[in-house]
Amino acid sequence: MDIRLAICVVIVAIFRQQVFFSDLLPMKLSFLLLYFIPLLLFAKDTQRASKDDLAPLVVTARGGFPEPIKSSAWTINRVEYDELTKARSMSEALTGITSVMVQKTALGQSSPYIRGFTGYHNVLLVDGIRLNHSAMRSGPNQYWSTVLINGKESIEVLRGTNGAIYGADAIGGVVNILSKEPIFKESKSQFNGRFTGRIASAEESWSASLLAETKTPGWFAEISHSEQSYGDLSGGKTVGVQKNTGYDTRGTTARLARKLSDNAHFIFGLQKAFMDDVPRTHKTIDGISWEGLSAGKEIWRKLDQERELYYGKLIWEDIGGIADAGQITLSLHSHEQARNRMKGNLGVATGGDFQKFDLDDYGLSARFESDTIWNSRLSYGAKWHREKLISGGYKFNANSIRTSDLTQGPLAANAEYSRIAFYLQDTYELDTGFTFQPGIRFSSIQANLKEYYGENDDSTTLLNPEKKSYEELIGSLRVSKQINDELFVFSGLSEGFRPPSLYDLTSTDETSAVERPDTKLEPEKFLQAEFGIRGESGSWDWQTSYYYSWIKDMVVRSPVESGKSDVLKSNGDGFIQGIELELGYQWTPSWKSEFSFSWMDGEVEQMLDNNATGTMAIDGHNYSPVNRATTRLMPVQAKFSTQFAPASSNWSSTLSFLAASKANDLSLKDETDLTRIPSHGTPSYLLTNIYGNYDISDSSSISLALENIGDIDYRVHGSGLNGPGRNFILSCSILF
Repeated sequence: MDIRLAICVVIVAIFRQQVFFSDLLPMKLSFLLLYFIPLLLFAKDTQRASKDDLAPLVVTARGGFPEPIKSSAWTINRVEYDELTKARSMSEALTGITSVMVQKTALGQSSPYIRGFTGYHNVLLVDGIRLNHSAMRSGPNQYWSTVLINGKESIEVLRGTNGAIYGADAIGGVVNILSKEPIFKESKSQFNGRFTGRIASAEESWSASLLAETKTPGWFAEISHSEQSYGDLSGGKTVGVQKNTGYDTRGTTARLARKLSDNAHFIFGLQKAFMDDVPRTHKTIDGISWEGLSAGKEIWRKLDQERELYYGKLIWEDIGGIADAGQITLSLHSHEQARNRMKGNLGVATGGDFQKFDLDDYGLSARFESDTIWNSRLSYGAKWHREKLISGGYKFNANSIRTSDLTQGPLAANAEYSRIAFYLQDTYELDTGFTFQPGIRFSSIQANLKEYYGENDDSTTLLNPEKKSYEELIGSLRVSKQINDELFVFSGLSEGFRPPSLYDLTSTDETSAVERPDTKLEPEKFLQAEFGIRGESGSWDWQTSYYYSWIKDMVVRSPVESGKSDVLKSNGDGFIQGIELELGYQWTPSWKSEFSFSWMDGEVEQMLDNNATGTMAIDGHNYSPVNRATTRLMPVQAKFSTQFAPASSNWSSTLSFLAASKANDLSLKDETDLTRIPSHGTPSYLLTNIYGNYDISDSSSISLALENIGDIDYRVHGSGLNGPGRNFILSCSILF
């Protein structure tokens, strides 16, 4: 028997067992492989593209291995270094990207919604290392803001579900912040550095960073440090200064690389970031009343956030064999969070609490690529993470004097969360020109709850230890074809999943609501279908796609009772769909215009408190399941920009317009969040911005930006504060 046919028979037998005994047949993509694997095993012999053919490259879609962005079967955006220097933070560097809405709970707490998902439904990678952890919240959170962009070369944004490669949480998309590859000097050693500075008027802010690096034939070393200070943010012409919004942050990164051969090197890296007293203003009496918003009752609420990452990574390529290219990474990612708040009544302090948690995430991952006996390119690997969580806190009176200890903090007092996963993804090209990428991933997760509050507990007694286990087998299939030199089409079906995290299982105090631990929650499951077209012709280039995501058993938080902050957690089904368009036109070698457009719609099952006889009774309330919009559903968004960059001049400039429609399709929870979302929905807005850059010399440049020229009052949907009013930004970069 032909070896490929034998492999086909074995795989079909395995997947037949998985599919026909599954209770979720529509969500199991593995049945697709039954039809495609026999075809793929007899695929056309292919040759790997040379490195010269791959530029420009992206690495996120294939788990860290390069591929040309123009022929990727995924929708990917790449934000380059020049764009990063204009942004205030890493999250805000993603502003305006198709199907991305950067929500800001506070000036120091911003994270993106990608294709309708945020928080722990998106994966954030730092140089390919996972930042997500089991204490990460469901909504927008501050963890993305701890990643500083000084010293980073680019950000890759993969839009869409990619659980086969990136496992749990990769639902809305994957964001990968990338440093430049180590450079080894061929002859004598070389030292160089860069200073960057930025000041902004509406933010009353300044930031400065210094980077230094040295290169020798066998070594590469780099170190950078950043300091940032933000004052109270000024909104538009009617809102003015938004009190109690400023904070300080600082961070340090370092990398040391050793060249092992022409094809291999080792990197040791560390990152440290600290955010000091970041206020959550909308929950306090300093919240604004714009468009009928209600101020909070707390006197103050502040958050400290510290993140440390230590890692070693071995990288090689073009060595042949079953691991022709590979990456092995060992990491320790530590997160410390402390929240300090003073509650109040009619502006008078009544006492508060201090809550914190420490989480250490130990990780080991191995990713490989090799050519197969059937002349395809196989990616495979394994990943292991073990997280240790400790949580605690105390209460204090109106004079900030400590009165009593809390048995646990915002999460379990003591818990562990372990993950192990294995994946395979192959790339075949048929005689017809179609390229197929089937993938499969098996994951096993265990939550060990050692000390935690119960669901109906009085928040003073811890329950007996409990272990929860979850297993998942998911698949993915991407199909693409280069129709001609001008047109590329791609499509795919991709599964995603997310088991209940320590946050879901044990949280007692969500940032905007009060909730109870729930160890009976089911794992979330997702399936996304996508079809896209990418091309260029003459002066035009474009990309458009349509996607539809099926949602099953997503953990949804619904208000327990109108006007109260308590929420009920339940599993709900639903969908999100959207249309994306990106269009560019090169008028002349010096002038180019770009346009992008995003539309999405979605709903998910929620629990409505009807205060009458309902279909479900929980904790003395009657609830009816209803289908309502997903939380903070992104409104229609469009961006238009025109850039002037003459080759013979040191000047360049860009004029851009960013528009968002009114956001009034609200979830049940959105309707009660009146400190952030007006009762009639978030108003539409149109921002006009202009950017200019001047290269003083080959080693220095200066940039001037004027954002929100009209000084309008606006708010990104679901944010806890308004965006900056008219904002003058001056930045500079000096190489030495």
